[in-house]
Amino acid sequence: MKGILRTLRRLSRRLYVRIALVASLAIIALLIAQIVGGYIGESLVEEIGTDAVHRLLDIIATSMLTVTTFSLTVMVSVFRSSSQQFTPRTHRELMKDTRTQTALATFIGAYIYALIAIVLSERPGFTKADEAALYLTTLLVLALIVGQMIRWMIHLQSVGSLLHVGAGIEREAIRATEARSGDFWERLGAPPDHIPQGRRICAEECAYVQALNPEPLIEAAEEAGARVHLAVGPGSFIDVGDVLAVVEGGGGEELDQAVRDALHLGVLRTTEQDPRFGLILLSELGSKALSPGINDPGTAIDVLGRIARVLECWRPCAPAEGAVVTAPRIEAETLVVNAFEAIARDGAGLAEVQIFLQKRLAALGRSADPGARRRGPRLRRPRDGAGAPRDRRPVRRGTGRGGGGRQGMIRVYFVPSIVAPTRRPVCAKITAITGRREVVVSARSVSPWSR
Repeated sequence: MKGILRTLRRLSRRLYVRIALVASLAIIALLIAQIVGGYIGESLVEEIGTDAVHRLLDIIATSMLTVTTFSLTVMVSVFRSSSQQFTPRTHRELMKDTRTQTALATFIGAYIYALIAIVLSERPGFTKADEAALYLTTLLVLALIVGQMIRWMIHLQSVGSLLHVGAGIEREAIRATEARSGDFWERLGAPPDHIPQGRRICAEECAYVQALNPEPLIEAAEEAGARVHLAVGPGSFIDVGDVLAVVEGGGGEELDQAVRDALHLGVLRTTEQDPRFGLILLSELGSKALSPGINDPGTAIDVLGRIARVLECWRPCAPAEGAVVTAPRIEAETLVVNAFEAIARDGAGLAEVQIFLQKRLAALGRSADPGARRRGPRLRRPRDGAGAPRDRRPVRRGTGRGGGGRQGMIRVYFVPSIVAPTRRPVCAKITAITGRREVVVSARSVSPWSR
């Protein structure tokens, strides 16, 4: 049942689905008007009056086509400007804007309603009572159009702005974080440390894992008396031949097909069940604002606040003991790296960005999640960062270094490799006050036994 609801929700975010739904409602309204027309008496028909119904339908048919064309032009312009002003991937989040989709669907649905109503009213058997019922439904459609146009005009004041784009990505990231923090993930077990023995199910295409629907897979595994160890999760990119899962025990082609059906694959990475991608999108906004051509530290600070709100929603659930299906899990420290790495690197020379960043990391250091505490240290700007030496004093004061006892030093290097190198890498680094030794953190989250 939950899988069906997720599929319906995924379809509802597509523009053509909303247009088809509103158009169907328009046709249903016309059918209801014809049915109701048979119960309207002549006296009520004279009181209602139907002289204006044809003019109203003509106005709707002509104006809605113009309004729809204008709205589509605005939408395309916003998509192009956002991809240039922010990052190319932000327009994908704008395409999920339900208010824009609903407005366009309403205008197109009203246009279809007017066309069909004009055709029906010219039928030979269309009576005065039918015209009265059509007049009433047309008034309702007009009220809906006026209300939707007011909402659309208010929405145009902010659509495509930084606040609108950032709020949309933040909302999607929070929804993905809450989805990965509980729900059906409580029924999944932790993956084994080493590659298990069993039948391997390999990928047949290059794609991203967009979502996981484990309920049918759990039922199929229980019926077959087998254990399924998934090697990939939402957000993973798979190549042809990569191991999707390893099956221990019984089960045949039906269980293999259940594994493939449980993994929803697509060409693009989405935030549906991937909070890491939502945090990366937010981090890209802040990193783009810190580029030399823009140099807007205020935007980076705003993005850091949004990232902090997303991470506050992270509530990891314990893996189920003896579960028939296991899947890779997201560690809190991985979320922290994805969220803050780019802004910490690009904002190394800006004291105001570093102070705000360190305060957010200090708050994560007080988190109940041990992974967030390990990767939520208070940062100071590296010595090789840009800026005058006097700027380091407020950064240190902002982190509260003075007077609290001496703390050890640790250098955390973010590197895009699976295996951490044993020597110091030649790449951007972040110096953190949290421990006594030098460690290297991989910026990539992979299965412990995947290829």
